[in-house]
Amino acid sequence: MPFLLLYGVGGWTARWEIDSDEVEPVRSEILRVGGAGSSELSVLDPGSDTPAQLVVCWAAVAAAVLIDGDPTPQGVDGSGQYA
Repeated sequence: MPFLLLYGVGGWTARWEIDSDEVEPVRSEILRVGGAGSSELSVLDPGSDTPAQLVVCWAAVAAAVLIDGDPTPQGVDGSGQYA
C-alpha cells in the first residue's frame, strides 16, 4: 500500500494513502515541490478508504515522499494531518 507524505513549509505534515494505480501520476507531480502552481491528486480518505481529490499548493510544501508500506509505527493512529 503506497503512501504520500507531505512536509509543509510551516512545519505541518500529512500522510495520505494512494491507490497503486496512482503511484506514477503522484510521482510526477511531487517534482513540483516548492514551485508555483497546484495539483489535484487522487488519494484515499483515511477514515473510509473512499477515493478523494487532494489539492496541493506546491509552494507550501517543503518536501514530499512516496513510500510503499505503512509509515506509521505499530500501535500509533497516524491517519490524516499532524500538527
